[in-house]
Amino acid sequence: MAREPVRIFDTTLRDGLRNSGIVLGLAEKVRFARQLERLGVDAIEIGFGGPHEIDSMHAIAAAVGEPIVIGLSRVNRKDVDRVLRGVERARRPGVNVFQPTSEAFLAKAGTCRERALEASVRAVAHAKRHVDHVQFSAQDASRSDTGYLAELLAAVACAGATVLCITDTVSHAAPAQFGALCRELRARVATGEGVTWSVHCHNQRGLAVANCLAAVEQGIGQVECTVSGVGEGAGNTPLEGVLEALRDREPAQARISLGRLAETGELLRAISRQEIR
Repeated sequence: MAREPVRIFDTTLRDGLRNSGIVLGLAEKVRFARQLERLGVDAIEIGFGGPHEIDSMHAIAAAVGEPIVIGLSRVNRKDVDRVLRGVERARRPGVNVFQPTSEAFLAKAGTCRERALEASVRAVAHAKRHVDHVQFSAQDASRSDTGYLAELLAAVACAGATVLCITDTVSHAAPAQFGALCRELRARVATGEGVTWSVHCHNQRGLAVANCLAAVEQGIGQVECTVSGVGEGAGNTPLEGVLEALRDREPAQARISLGRLAETGELLRAISRQEIR
């Protein structure tokens, strides 16, 4: 059986703008979201649903039709409800619930494994009552205990998550390690049909594309990235690098208009008024 094309989740308008020095106005965000739709990405993440983001999220959500439009939420009902309001005008709305899973990040968040698992399940279940597309992202997964990760991911899948995301938040992993983690989690977590595995990697060590490719080789079905790799610090996984890495080995980009890649990068440079690598 031929495998499904790898899905492309673009977070330029969320993680790409976070502490990156790039500031876009509402009109520029809408214009860029429409360009991402023309490019053919599967999902566009557009914000947190904060009090100053709702208007822009509404405008972006209403401006595109085909991609899933996603907001990012912490694991509390108030945050989930804000994100649900932010994406309510989308034709295909979604929520991405994230939870720290490593000991370092759990301690920083002032919680523990048991409370984090319970809160994650509640948040996913609440989001699922309102939208079909609910992603769960395990923050700092590459430094987390694999047994706990498997338990948590299985629990949120049972609660209704349709995407399970493994993250390399602090650019800790090397490709062999990250691929092995993806393989082990997929083997240990039983999911029903319709659940997609995803990865979200950062690029401090210049390994984000390699880590994503290692994940795809282990059956991961979605890659999260930004145009030109923009983002905090060394940035996120660059969309262009992912597409180039997959070009000759996957039916991955049947929906992607590769001819629009250059113009998408040029548009981001123009509307941000910055020189982006």
